Amino acid sequence: MRPRRPVFLALAAASVVTLIFSGWALANRIERWNETNGRPIYYFFSVDTTLFTFAGKPVEVRDELNDEGEGEVIVEYGDDTLRIPVTIPNELPLPGLARHSEWLKFHAFAQGERGQTFDEFQAARERGEIDTRLVAVVRTPFGADAKEGLFDLETEEDWGWGEVRRDRWAFTFHEFLPEGGWRTETLRFPESGKAFYRRQVEAEKKGLPAPVRRDDELKEGTWQFDAAIPLMNRPPSITTEMQALRAAGWTLPVASASIVVLMISLGFAFAPKRRWNDATSEDGT
Repeated sequence: MRPRRPVFLALAAASVVTLIFSGWALANRIERWNETNGRPIYYFFSVDTTLFTFAGKPVEVRDELNDEGEGEVIVEYGDDTLRIPVTIPNELPLPGLARHSEWLKFHAFAQGERGQTFDEFQAARERGEIDTRLVAVVRTPFGADAKEGLFDLETEEDWGWGEVRRDRWAFTFHEFLPEGGWRTETLRFPESGKAFYRRQVEAEKKGLPAPVRRDDELKEGTWQFDAAIPLMNRPPSITTEMQALRAAGWTLPVASASIVVLMISLGFAFAPKRRWNDATSEDGT
């Protein structure tokens, strides 16, 4: 004989109380984590023209290319000149920066404040309260060393493999300095969260120190990471390393379990009674 309905209703009520308590604790932990580890917010504005002004200095972008699109992109910033080698030649003579859209982007960007709306950000930027920065981002398909593989196989350095082998991508950031010139930095495509987790598990099994990410790869939450995404055919997968749920502790499994128990108990509590017909014998046959 199945238990009576009040037993399952009581179990459902206990699950609701547990869910409310664990959910409240979970929300508080996530809030505290975000307050401590909150990421900065960057607003990016794409620069599509080849003639503009930054920090009171004229900027001109022009090409020195052959018929196949190979050569250099020349950036003149005031009295300074930057020569950027073409990493993905395009033989189509598209106007402006469109010819280099797969590997070169110019971004004007600024950092917003937490709790600030976009309209408030724009107003503060127009008043000069927020500094606007300018960067030229270059993607080089085979700019980084290949990581060790299981079968010691290496692909050809052609266009097709260059778009697939994201582990070989490198991003060079030429940030325009207000006083003139550039600050240049090169970072590689980040290791996937799954691959990094596998390395952590393997090190733990062997009793080795926990591995850390490379210093020369893109890191989530930085302006370099956000500036590189428009040059990717697919952005990096979201990892769990910088997620608030890592600080959930016992609250997440308890809240999840209480939801499951609640659904099961309600299902049994309101399930229709089983009907027996007259042809059913006492032994159930």
